[in-house]
Amino acid sequence: MNVHAILGDGGAVARRLPGYEARPQQLAMAEAVAHAIAARSHLIVEAGTGVGKSFAYLVPAILDAVASRKKVVVSTHTINLQEQLLLKDIPFLQGVLPSPFDAVLVKGRGNYLSLRRLRSAKE
Repeated sequence: MNVHAILGDGGAVARRLPGYEARPQQLAMAEAVAHAIAARSHLIVEAGTGVGKSFAYLVPAILDAVASRKKVVVSTHTINLQEQLLLKDIPFLQGVLPSPFDAVLVKGRGNYLSLRRLRSAKE
């Protein structure tokens, strides 16, 4: 299965979301991401609001991870985007993509309580 079969007109996403319309920019980005993953090369993409960037990088990354039985890491700039991916986008894709996959959230240590700092603040 490829990105067009998932994100394109009549694709898996369109069958699950009434009123879904394929976006040419999203498909182009997803194809570029898939090509970069296959070539094991770097890619820089700039896309505006509403392009569907999350699905454009998640779909090819997940397809490759499942096919190669490897893990993929997605790093986000904000906690809000982490939560969107983990609570909304990834669960949706788990119901759309043909092969099962798991996702976990890993946070940096700055997101956890430091017992030493807590004790120091209490004193």
